[in-house]
Amino acid sequence: MLLHVVKETDAGIVVRGAKYETAAAYANQAFTKPTIANWGNAELSDYAVGFICDLGSPGLKFLCRGGFAGAHGGCPRADHRDYPLANRFDEVDTIVIFDNVLIPWENVLFYRHTRAASFIRATLHRYSAFAFVQRTLKQADQMIGAALFNARQTGLEKQPAVQEKLSELAIWREGINAHLTASIALGETSPAGLMMPNQSLLMTGRCHALNNLPKMMHIARELCGGQICVTPNVATFESPETKPWMDKYYTINEHWVAEDRRKLLAFARDLLNSDYAGHRLTFQLFAQSPPFAQSAAVYRNFDWDGPLSFVKNGAGLSDDVMHDVVEKASDGAVSKHYADVLRAAVK
Repeated sequence: MLLHVVKETDAGIVVRGAKYETAAAYANQAFTKPTIANWGNAELSDYAVGFICDLGSPGLKFLCRGGFAGAHGGCPRADHRDYPLANRFDEVDTIVIFDNVLIPWENVLFYRHTRAASFIRATLHRYSAFAFVQRTLKQADQMIGAALFNARQTGLEKQPAVQEKLSELAIWREGINAHLTASIALGETSPAGLMMPNQSLLMTGRCHALNNLPKMMHIARELCGGQICVTPNVATFESPETKPWMDKYYTINEHWVAEDRRKLLAFARDLLNSDYAGHRLTFQLFAQSPPFAQSAAVYRNFDWDGPLSFVKNGAGLSDDVMHDVVEKASDGAVSKHYADVLRAAVK
């Protein structure tokens, strides 16, 4: 099934196999890269290939998953007011079938090169992880807003137990924001000389955001309450026969009338409780790479020499224990930041 090279021609390489590509069905081009693999000691592999693919190329087929937004007829999600997020933001995940597709040489980035494939997988998210984590930050804001509005309708936010759960959401949200902000403030230079976010802070921020996402969704679901799973759809609120009852029993006070409560509950249901919500949770956990690979990115980018130096000095250890360790006085990124600030001030 995995994408691989089957033939080399004067015009380019011919590839066969399949890959998942989000939005491929309506994109013009795709950066096609190898799937995560353990290449072992092999230097060459037909599966180690990366290229730019024109998505109108002969031999390509696109098999899209079903959408979460209803489009017509008697579909229960046909009305966008019942599922406001799925109808506006659902992305189309696509299996792209490469059936002997010719890739011109000018579009080939590397071919059969396992070291290049490993390098691409290891460094792919130096920049893209920022927007990916930022996306979870906005999801956190959605969850906090939906939960707090639901709690405030009846004054429940005054309860210490409710405040505790809201604070957990806020702590998670601010942790994500802190990692993103610090990764820019303490940005570093890439091996090619380009500015990039601080990789340790960015990759740990990604793990913080995503490892806690299931728990935070559950907390938000608790705060929103059971009505997100039992509230009728918009047709019931608008039907002449049922509207008076819905207006009567869904209106809390002059500030929260039935229509606003219906909108909020529909938003919260689509955010936390619908099949779109479940899809987005899984997508966030695996879209850039599976959790173990995200942790591996932290392992590769964290500055382990700093804590080792700190303990070596604190415990009075000899220099012998520092084999293959670069001794440092403090956090390298912070030290560099303030050194740059001081140099700029002196100038």
